[in-house]
Amino acid sequence: MLRTFLSFLMIFLFAVASYAEDVIVAKVNGTTFTQKDLESEVDRLIPKMTFHRSVSPEKRKKYYGKALDELINRELQYQDAKAKGIKIEKEKIDAQLEKFKKRFKSDKEYQAALEKEKTTEEQVKARIEKELLAQAAYTKNVTEPSKISESALKEYYEKNAAKFKQPESAKLRIISTTDEKKAQDILAKIKQGDDFGELAYGLSEDSYRVKSGDVGYIHKGRMLPEIDEAAFKLKVGEVSDIIKAENNWFIVKVEDKKPEHQMTFEETKPRLQKELEAERATELTKKWIDDLRAKAKIEVLLKTE
Repeated sequence: MLRTFLSFLMIFLFAVASYAEDVIVAKVNGTTFTQKDLESEVDRLIPKMTFHRSVSPEKRKKYYGKALDELINRELQYQDAKAKGIKIEKEKIDAQLEKFKKRFKSDKEYQAALEKEKTTEEQVKARIEKELLAQAAYTKNVTEPSKISESALKEYYEKNAAKFKQPESAKLRIISTTDEKKAQDILAKIKQGDDFGELAYGLSEDSYRVKSGDVGYIHKGRMLPEIDEAAFKLKVGEVSDIIKAENNWFIVKVEDKKPEHQMTFEETKPRLQKELEAERATELTKKWIDDLRAKAKIEVLLKTE
């Protein structure tokens, strides 16, 4: 998250001032945000940053709403941190400043960027502190309360055991072709003892050809019905006859099978914890931001056509 912010600082310092920097687009409890703040946030949001210059002004405007929300929410988080007396150690701010300065080729380039934007190092440090405070507030209001105890995870697992059943699966190699005669010829070669994987690599017509037909473990019910039915009737090591499905012809080899089984709590714990804590974090974030917005005086002055 902070790495993204350091990138944002770079964008801010090197932003092209092709707009009126003093135009105020929003106010949050008296704190103002300018068009430059908005444009810098848009730059942070636009994917594939190296292509920013090719993005038309019309497309950039589509990001304005989200960018403004991000600016407002981050300011509210910062103000919440200040109101609750959260402090950031000077050492942490200095450490992030040093990381930021390392993004420049030299101290001379760094100083030139500050001069160009009429910004001082103290102002950069203030921005870093502000971001760290917003993050600290997020940790206090969302990250820490989102933590789920092991006992709560176990309780969820036991109440929802059916969700953690793994269906029968089979490790397969598949050869596919649109030509029935070709499929018959390939099957004949397999019956003569030719290697299935080598034939798949040389003759199959799907993307798994480069993996010698290896599609890995597939759960029962996840493939085309014709292939699924044939594959799960075979024993390990057996090869199917040619199978017609959706105007293609397939040959399947079963290399391994795993029966249906119940995943243990230990197997499910890492994924389950991540999912449940993410759900709780989403809920807590929404409630927290909604509460902050309800109490705040927010003025959106951005003019849209």
